[in-house]
Amino acid sequence: MIGNIYAIAAVAIIGGGLFGFDISSMSAIISIPQYKCYFQSGPIPDNPADCTGPSADVQGGITAAMPGGSWLGALCSGYISDLFGRKKAIMIGAVIWWIGSTIICAAQNVPMLVVGRIINGFCVGICSAQVPVYISELAPPSKRGRLVGAQQWAITWGIMIMF
Repeated sequence: MIGNIYAIAAVAIIGGGLFGFDISSMSAIISIPQYKCYFQSGPIPDNPADCTGPSADVQGGITAAMPGGSWLGALCSGYISDLFGRKKAIMIGAVIWWIGSTIICAAQNVPMLVVGRIINGFCVGICSAQVPVYISELAPPSKRGRLVGAQQWAITWGIMIMF
């Protein structure tokens, strides 16, 4: 068992960076031809450069699925944490993340992609609400602010790097 708060916070910081990557991941792929052709609304043209991708409202739904799931996960995170404890709630979030990522990677159509993003968003909601509190509970008062701040900072850097 690891008892060093810096080691625990380092895992949380890496996880925060990965959350940031996932939150802004759509901005990195919506313009590439492979995405546009695979999720094309309407017939697929002969030339991949002519693919327009999903229609604007469908793309909006795909993009909004992640924050929608995050909203729901944040609402449920307190109940899950009260029921299982913060550490197990974070572990449950990791399992939910794995399920959502598997669905996204296997997405054959837009509904499957949206469902996977909602599930991943649910995990983001749970973990973004519970990880800072968990770090705060473990850290001594003199280190609490910098460790929680570093985790939040990593989320911001992840968003910026992926965007």
